[in-house]
Amino acid sequence: MAVLPEYRRRDIGGQLIRGGLDLLRGQGEHVVLVLGYPDDYPRFGFSAEKARSLGSPFRPNAFMAMELVPDALDGVSGKVRYPVAFGL
Repeated sequence: MAVLPEYRRRDIGGQLIRGGLDLLRGQGEHVVLVLGYPDDYPRFGFSAEKARSLGSPFRPNAFMAMELVPDALDGVSGKVRYPVAFGL
């Protein structure tokens, strides 16, 4: 998700994130993973701590998870698999 510099500080990014989370909840998803700025995403409920048990090639503080269903990550561990397009 990105917002052109001239449109930043207008909550456009926040609206996109909240809308996306609402859409995912409506589709019955339980968990959302994000790679993003550690200062931005926690305000929406993402947590690097929630993602600690998930193996990822990214910096731990930038790789975050959010439970859309309470306790959805309890007991979950393993390596995250990415689509081929990511080149990982």
